[in-house]
Parts: sequence; structure tokens; C-alpha cells
Amino acid sequence: MSQRQRWIITIGCFFSYVLFGLVDNIKGPTVPVILSETGYAYSAGGMIVLSEYAGFFLATFLAGVIADILGKKSTLILAGGCLIFGVTGYAASSDMILLSSFIFFIGLGLGSLELSGSNIISELYHQKKGRYLNLLNAFYGIGAVITPMLAGYYLGNGGSWRSFYRYSLLVIVPVTIYFIIMRYPGRKKGEEQSEKINIKEMIQVIAKKEMLLMYLVVFSYVAAEIGMATWMVDFLQNDKQLPVMTSSLYLSGLFIGMTIGRLLGSLFVDRIGHMRSLLIFLSLAAVCIVLGTFGTSRMAVILALTGFFYSIVFPTATAVMSEVALKKSGTVLGLFLACGGIGGMIGPWLIGIVNDVMGLKAGMMMNAVYCLVAAGVMANLMKMRKSI
Repeated sequence: MSQRQRWIITIGCFFSYVLFGLVDNIKGPTVPVILSETGYAYSAGGMIVLSEYAGFFLATFLAGVIADILGKKSTLILAGGCLIFGVTGYAASSDMILLSSFIFFIGLGLGSLELSGSNIISELYHQKKGRYLNLLNAFYGIGAVITPMLAGYYLGNGGSWRSFYRYSLLVIVPVTIYFIIMRYPGRKKGEEQSEKINIKEMIQVIAKKEMLLMYLVVFSYVAAEIGMATWMVDFLQNDKQLPVMTSSLYLSGLFIGMTIGRLLGSLFVDRIGHMRSLLIFLSLAAVCIVLGTFGTSRMAVILALTGFFYSIVFPTATAVMSEVALKKSGTVLGLFLACGGIGGMIGPWLIGIVNDVMGLKAGMMMNAVYCLVAAGVMANLMKMRKSI
């Protein structure tokens, strides 16, 4: 592969994560508007998010297999197609069944984007996975920062959530075209045989205790990240009594922190140690959530600071997973990301139920619980490896 071709593919991966961040975080500012318009309860809002991450889960599981069989580029094209179909239908729906069905396809597209970007970058940059995976996720942050700011301004000035979703097609379609025309090298005949999936070997890798614990880490962390992205705006508006624009800016602040943290994290995670970095950042994220939830309205800005401590968790956990797995493959990575998809399904859904039953503060505190579970698992892993 020439250096020029490597950069074209790398840019395609960066585009995929910008698109991932843009589309994934439309739901945060729009879910309160949808619930207000339709009269559905918080638990129904949680069901919408659960449907999205049901699609995400299925994508991260199946897209890994598709990547191994048809090639990694095919999963990027699949992602674009699912997003176009899902966004078009979702923006035209009001019924809960239709909303849940079309956002399921959005989740399929998002899961395929995440798997494809991580898988390709890990393959291109073997020696510097921690650095480049953090950089890749920083591009997710770019999209995630832009969306809440634009949505807060647009919705705050009387814009329709349906139109905002339709405007996202102006980005989705061109990026999908880039995926189609992007050239990705095929396998050589000698490599094709070596890339065949060895089921017995894969089961041995998946069943390792360290791998199972990493599944729990990514499950808990994604539950916390998506839980915050989904319910933070509603919490700020209805518990802290902040206006739409301010609460949306705080959500943008969350992702600004994630972006800055990932850019900085690419410089120090390999030096400090992947597991130690995860333990420290997960613990500090939980502290921020507690302070922002129970503090005054002015202290609610601390919730946005959580993004900085969320920042390095997912890409660094992916790097740890690749160290635990002796042999990399799209399928193994897909199973790891699928556990994150399950966390994305269950985490916000449970928060929606807790919001209805126990109140918004209790729901927000669920995110701190998720972080502490992940931090406890990392402490156990470090003890197993005698890395402290």
C-alpha cells in the first residue's frame, strides 16, 4: 500500500467517525422535543434509544463477520445505506413502532461505522494503536460537538426536529459516496487462507477471563456515555431549569471535553499504561457526575467536564482488548463492540425507567454507577496482571 493510499483510507475512517458523531448525537437534543410533541413518558424515550442500540449491537456483531468475508470497505458502504434509509424514515414518523423501527436502522449504520473505522485503523497502524484510535475517536468528538450546538440553536428558534434529521442527509450522502469511490486493497491469495476464521481458536480467545472482564468494562462505559448523551439535556432543562440553548451547549461541552481529552490522550496513554489510565479516568468521571447532579444549577456545568474523563476510555479499552486477543480479526473486534452496543441499549433504557420511578437525579446517578462498575473491573484486571 502506498503512503497516498494509506492516507486516503485514513481520511475515510476520520470521515466515518465525524459522521458517527454527527448522527449519533442528534437524539440528545431532540428526544425531549419528541416526548413533548408525542406525550410519551421517559420510559418510551428510553425505548427509542434501546431500539437504536439494538441495531448498533446487531451491526457490530454482523459487520465484523461481513468485514472478514467481503472486506472492510463493504461495511462502510453498508453503514451509509442504513443511515440514509433510517434517517429518512425516522424523520417522517410519529408512531412509537415506526420511530423504533427506523432508528433501529440508524443504529445499524452507526454500529457499522464504529466497527469499520476501528478495525481499519488498527490494521493500518499496528505499532501505534493507542495513539491512532484516540485520534480516530477525536473525530467522533468533532461531529458530536457540532450537532448539539446546531440543534440547540435550531430547535430553540422554533425549528422542527424532523427537519434537523433531514438536514443530516446533506452530510451522510456525500460521505457515503466517498466510501464507494475509496479504493481499499484486496487480499492476496496467500493471505486469504490465513484470514479464515478459526472458530475453536476464536472461542478460546473470547472465553479468556481477561476478555470477559473487558466485555464488562465496555458494556458499563458505553452505558454511561450514551446515558449521559441521551438524558443530560433533559436533566438540565427539567431538574436544573436551564434553557434549551444552554443545556444543548453543555452537551456540546461534554463532547468538546471528549475531543480535547482524546487528542491529549493520544500523547500519554501509551506512557502511563492503558489500564492505569482507564482506572483513573473512569473514577474521575464518576466524581464529576455526582458533583454536577447534586450541586447547584451553576455547578451543573461540571457534568460537561465528564466528557474529558470519558475521552480516552473507549479507544484505550479497545487497545487493551487488542492486547488480550492474541490474533486480531474483524469478528473478535465486532464481539467486543457488540458488548458496547448492549450497554448502549440497556443503559439509557434503565435510566428512562429510573427517571419515571425515582426522579431525574436518581436517573443521572445511574451514569456514575456505570463508571464505578467499569473502574472496579479495571482495578481487578490490574491486580490480575500485577500492574499497580
